[in-house]
Amino acid sequence: MPEPLLLTEALTRRFGALAAVDGVSLAFEEGRVHAVIGPNGAGKSTFLNLLSGELRATQGRVRFRGLDVTRATPDELSRLGIGRSYQTANLFPELSCADCAWLAAQSRMPSSMRFFRPAERYAEVGNRAARALEVCGLSGRRPALAGQLSYGEQRQLEIAMMLATEPTLLLLDEPLAGLGHDEARRVVALLTEVARGRTVILVEHDMEAVFSISDTVTVLVDGRVLERGSPDQVRNSAAVREAYLGEEIA
Repeated sequence: MPEPLLLTEALTRRFGALAAVDGVSLAFEEGRVHAVIGPNGAGKSTFLNLLSGELRATQGRVRFRGLDVTRATPDELSRLGIGRSYQTANLFPELSCADCAWLAAQSRMPSSMRFFRPAERYAEVGNRAARALEVCGLSGRRPALAGQLSYGEQRQLEIAMMLATEPTLLLLDEPLAGLGHDEARRVVALLTEVARGRTVILVEHDMEAVFSISDTVTVLVDGRVLERGSPDQVRNSAAVREAYLGEEIA
């Protein structure tokens, strides 16, 4: 079996006496969509924060492409190829869509602090930003200010900024949160397209979306892995229905 792209080994994060993530050992294979679901307070966002370097683990390890990245910072992980989105869109509201995508693409240059050449001279940066906006359906919104976009378009722009960094692994934290039906449907279609040939770890409460685009689903409860399997296996699990959906199982 090929080595997983990302591996967690007994990963734990404690806040005082509370273990928000408690001994989680998971392997994430390359080129697949892995959903992480669970009730509120299950530790899902904390788990993503550990993977993206936003939080430090109390115990355990994280390996990315075989490299121990447990203590790596968010910018170091980004340069290694890990992209991250947040529950609330994280943008530059006073910049245009084009400039937001440009800044993200420019961060991949050996040194992004370059002030003595016109920005348009960096053709590959512009091309990378343009491709990301096109994939996310925002080519026609290039001059629009990020802060004036609809919330659904802000989600699209955040994903475009992430794609402009050319990540190997995408960490998506509730990308459908706060969206109306039509916007959510558009973002689900985008995620389906973005996931082709990429590795995605998705935290999401919309079960219809989770089961439609995921290859593997992991259920966290109280910071621990309750169940892991295909969408059908998880959907039909009595333990998951009892813990996550609140059904009484005879």
